[in-house]
Amino acid sequence: MNIIDSGAALAGSLQHHLAQWLHVPGWILLPGLLLLVAVIIDLGLYYLMSRLEHRLRRSPRRWDDPIIHGLRVPLRIWIWLTALIVSIGVAGSHFGIDTMARYLSLIGALITLLLLAWGGIRLLRRLEQRLVFPPANCHAKAVDATSASAVTKIGGAALIVTVTLIGLQLLGVSMSSILAMGGFGGLVIGFAARDVMANFFGGMVVHLDKPFVVGDWIRSPERQIEGIVEDIGWRLTTIRTFAGPPLYVPNAWFSQISVETPTRMHSRRLWERVGIRYQDADAIEGITGDIRRMLSENEDIDPDELITINFIHYGDYSLEIMLYAFTGVTDWQRFHEIKQAILLKVRDIIHEHGAELALPMSQLYLPEGVTVHGERDDRQDRDQANREQSSSHDEHHHQSRGNKGPESEQGESDA
Repeated sequence: MNIIDSGAALAGSLQHHLAQWLHVPGWILLPGLLLLVAVIIDLGLYYLMSRLEHRLRRSPRRWDDPIIHGLRVPLRIWIWLTALIVSIGVAGSHFGIDTMARYLSLIGALITLLLLAWGGIRLLRRLEQRLVFPPANCHAKAVDATSASAVTKIGGAALIVTVTLIGLQLLGVSMSSILAMGGFGGLVIGFAARDVMANFFGGMVVHLDKPFVVGDWIRSPERQIEGIVEDIGWRLTTIRTFAGPPLYVPNAWFSQISVETPTRMHSRRLWERVGIRYQDADAIEGITGDIRRMLSENEDIDPDELITINFIHYGDYSLEIMLYAFTGVTDWQRFHEIKQAILLKVRDIIHEHGAELALPMSQLYLPEGVTVHGERDDRQDRDQANREQSSSHDEHHHQSRGNKGPESEQGESDA
């Protein structure tokens, strides 16, 4: 409280001298003078900070610009609030409100803490941008967005806890009581919010181990999770699914499931089976050799990975050839374009050898003299029709002879 008493004595002395010099009541003149000084300092800081921040943006260091950005607005607000609090204190002292100075001092200290916390948060946000996107002439390497987010979140949490403890101490709360209450409260919170704490530590593990980062494509068949990571929070991880809707996954899951990160693969696997007819068995060796040569000369196939083209299986209706190789391209769309081009070239190679792709059909071989049921029925129908036609012809012939008289028969006999 010595500082408060010293400040009050200094303000009273200044107020008395101004009143004697200008012949104006000091409790009116001093607040006006303080507000005028605040305007001058504010304008000077605005000009100075703007120019300084503009120059430091081109600095090769990452810290200069964030510090100025974090302090510029909170410092200007602090100057105005300080001038206003002192002016109110001068007026209260003139009207005999002695306790106002102490309350105003406490309010000023708390506001100063809040402004420092705000400035620190602004600094951390700008620093996160500088870590991910360093200045053009900066020699340091860029930090991935996940690591930068983890640094700023940890720094922000530490800043908030520190400001809260100092504020409680200013309000008269004993630090030992705070620590004791914090230990007991930690046990209570630990039992009541186990899932929340598990998600918190799960998020911390994800930030530290980095099995994936923001922008990665991840999937987990165990939980049917697949999509692009948009944000890694302390409790939830936001994943944009390929169908469109976002998926919010508790961080605790990632310590219990397996997660694949296709974004980090160096190559994509091409694994296909192609079937040709049994009639083309003699051309298999030439076909496999030409396909292997085609893949070896393809610029999109990774030559450092395994390339396997072999006849592997006698299928039910085809002779199967396996194509196994890796593309140097990992982009999903580009990979399927390369895959299409390779499969079409395989088709052309098969046709060049006079062979054909196999179709899922079966061929039935019957012993000589054995016919299928439908063919036998057709033959029986044809034989029956022929017999009926022959019988009808004979009957018509006999009827014609019965209609003739003896003369006709005699004439035919003479003839």
